[in-house]
Amino acid sequence: MKKGIFVVSLVLALSACGEDRSLSQKAGSAISGTATDFVAGLGEGVDKRMALKLDVDPSVAASGMTVTLGKSRGMGSKDASVYVVATRPYTGAFLARALDESGTEIGRSRVDVEFTADDAKYVNFVFNEEMDSQLVRSYGISLR
Repeated sequence: MKKGIFVVSLVLALSACGEDRSLSQKAGSAISGTATDFVAGLGEGVDKRMALKLDVDPSVAASGMTVTLGKSRGMGSKDASVYVVATRPYTGAFLARALDESGTEIGRSRVDVEFTADDAKYVNFVFNEEMDSQLVRSYGISLR
């Protein structure tokens, strides 16, 4: 019953608009706009939920690299991905330490990387299956 009243109210409100569009076009535009806003808001919420808190060691910047973004590899995933921009060539390894609420390390992943000058890419860290990702509050990123 409430849905019917809402639809009738929406149709009446849209018909009061002074545009030269049919009633069905107005209703369709309003509904699709609302749906688009909902989906955009949902996607934004998922993006924020997947964002990782990173503590990047100064050695990364000293080597000519910047970590610009950190995200979980998916809902419930133990893996993490960080986006790295390099201004200079670098060959070596990145180390990610998963840290709990008190800053205690509860997981570790090392990835060998190779960057050329003016390069950028995602570095994907895979953690042990035993690590409880729900306990992770931040990740420490450093070079090795």
